[in-house]
Order: sequence, then C-alpha cells, then structure tokens
Amino acid sequence: MKLITALDMGTSKVVALAGEIDTFGDIHIIGVGETPSKGIDRGYITRLDLAVNSVLTALKEAQEMAGAKLSGAVLGISGPTLKSQNERDTVSIASHPVEIDYTHIERIIDRAIMRAREEGYEIVSAIPRRFILDEQEGVMDPIGLLGSKLSAEVHVIKVGASLLKNIEKVLHNAGLNVIDRFLSPLASSEAVLTSEEKEEGALMLDMGAGLTDFVVFLDGSVLLTGSVPMGGMNITKDIAHFMKINNEQAERIKIESGYAIADLVNEAERIKIKPRGEEKEITVSRKQLAEVIQIRLEEIMERVSEALNSQGVSLDSINAGIVITGGCAKLAGIKELLERYFDLPVRIGHPMGVIGLKEKVQDPTYATSVGLLKLAHKSLYMEKTHHAAQEKGAEQNSLSLSRFIERVRSFFKDIL
Repeated sequence: MKLITALDMGTSKVVALAGEIDTFGDIHIIGVGETPSKGIDRGYITRLDLAVNSVLTALKEAQEMAGAKLSGAVLGISGPTLKSQNERDTVSIASHPVEIDYTHIERIIDRAIMRAREEGYEIVSAIPRRFILDEQEGVMDPIGLLGSKLSAEVHVIKVGASLLKNIEKVLHNAGLNVIDRFLSPLASSEAVLTSEEKEEGALMLDMGAGLTDFVVFLDGSVLLTGSVPMGGMNITKDIAHFMKINNEQAERIKIESGYAIADLVNEAERIKIKPRGEEKEITVSRKQLAEVIQIRLEEIMERVSEALNSQGVSLDSINAGIVITGGCAKLAGIKELLERYFDLPVRIGHPMGVIGLKEKVQDPTYATSVGLLKLAHKSLYMEKTHHAAQEKGAEQNSLSLSRFIERVRSFFKDIL
C-alpha cells in the first residue's frame, strides 16, 4: 500500500491527513491530526517558528493515529494573491493532417504560461479547458486524432511567489519533503463536486476562517479560480466588536446561537454574554447577532460576485448551482442565505470518495485535505501508467514528456 500525507495550513487550524491507497486504488484515511494555527494568516506566514510548531503538532497526531512515519506531504496552496486567467492560442502542426500527441498540447501550454507570467508571481497550474482541431469545436481530447491546426484555451493560475516560498519553507524547517503542491480550491472541488455538477456548471465556495476560495466549473472544466480575503474569522471579530466580548466567546456564540438570516430569527430570543470588564452576564437579542453575521456574509458574497463579474462570468450558466464547503458551511442558515442572494440552488459540500474515519473527515472543514489526497492519488496512478507503458516500448507515443504535462493530464483527465 502507498501512504500519502496531505497538509492543509489554514487560518484557524492546520490539518494533517494520512491516507493509504489499497490494491484496488481506494483511499483509506488512517490518520488525522489537527491543531490551532499559529503564525499563519490567510495563507501568509507571519511567524516561522510558530507555523513550524503547528505543522509538527498536527503531523505528530496523524502519525500516532496512522502508526507510521510521515516524512513528506502534499501541500495545499491558497491566499489573497491567488488569481487566474484564460489564455487562447493556436499552433500550426503541419500542412496536412497528422496525429496529435502530447507535444502539441505542451506547446500551447508553454505559450500560455509565457503570456501569463507576472513579476512577483509564480504559476502553479495551467489546465487546458477546451480544444478546436482545425474547424472542429467541442473536442474533449485531441490526443490520437488527426489535424493540421490545434487551438486551445488554457486556464492559468498563479500566486504570489513569496507566499508560496514561505509556505514551502515551513515544511522544510519542519523536516518534511514537499511531495507535491496543489491549489486548495481545486482540491476542495475534487472532494465535494460531482462530474455532473462540473459538466452542468457549478460555483464551488470554500469558506474558511480567513479566506473564501471559489472555483467556477463550466462544461466539465475550470473557468475561473480566485480567493476573497475574508471568512469566518471576520464574522467572529464583528461579533466580538459589536457585543464587546473577546474572540473566544464570540466564536462560541457564533457556533451555538448564530444564524445567517436575521428575519428568520424570533425577536424574543435572547442569548447570554459576558462583556469585557463586566462581572455579570447580560442577555442580548439573538436577532441582533444574526444581523451582524448576515451583514458580513453578504459582503463576502458581494466580493465574490464582483470577482465573477470582473471576469465576465455569468451565473446564468451555472445550472448545477452552488456548493459550499469549509468551516462556514456549518453555520446555521447559510444555505438559505446563499439561495436568496444568488437565486440559485445551494447544497453543503461534504468530502466524498474516501474510506475509513468517515465520521471524522466527511465534514466540510476537511474538504481541502481530502481533495489533496485524491489529487495526489491521481498523480501516482498516472505515473504508474506511464512507466508501465514505457517499459512495454511505448516511447513513440510521447509518454516521456515533462512531469508537468503528465500532471495536467492526470489531475484533469475528466476535463481534457
């Protein structure tokens, strides 16, 4: 069996997930470790030693549960600097139709990457979305087909270079190898979206403590990826400020008594709080608490809408609706609020497609870490397939291309 470790370094907690792949290709969760985040804020490393200790604590817990040494990890990447763009290009292959192979796709991807390069940013993913072979549109996978001209649209995702390097340095200082790295929102999508939703068009929202990551899928492929630097932590701070209580009490009240839509809360309902400097508890309106929560949630949704509109993405094509995951997905009433705001069907996304510890990891807060395991599994499977083909003398099929193209092919084989 092959052991894979996923590491999700969030604003509120660090999660280490150990998964074992059996002979049938199923992923068994055998170890879970988590600890409150310190030295980490919305993807940024604010203090190296604290971030390293957080990673080591989560890793130790996962190791003890798994009963195995975890020396490397698959890393999730996100942050306020995350952005994406779609690049279109055409390559002339020959004057007469020839068989399309990986080298032709690689040429288009390389050219898209060159145009998308930006100082201070590092490109972390380039995904072919759609192909046109000569005059034929709607080509899902051109490999093996005949043509003389190939056009493609490539979805390019990049993040701030310093953010990325500092996250990797945390793992290095913790004594861990970075086995691979994936975009956290793509990992979450892998865990909670079905292939039918991707095909029909869906908006995935991963609302964590410090970030709200989003991905738009259309016709089975990624159309837009982005991040808004707000999440559940902002709601907690709003409650603390409005009610003059500390963050710990505000977080507890949010979880226990919070609701996302104020007009659905009875005005007579009261909750107990203990303001700073006060010796006795007082009661406040639960509806007022809901108003604070709703205002911030609507602001986050407005920021997401602005990001979609700025890229010309219309929600009219999102026929499968919205899937929300992450810690905020557990907030009472949030499904109904999003349905009101976007006028689309909404469901809560729970991680799918893994075995073992289901009662633990089938929770929206584990979407990214479960998705990281699934993406890593795809990568391993395709590498094995390529190596086996090469051993059988199939080098002429261009299977010796760069690992980058192999990864694009493996992670998004349902897209191509």
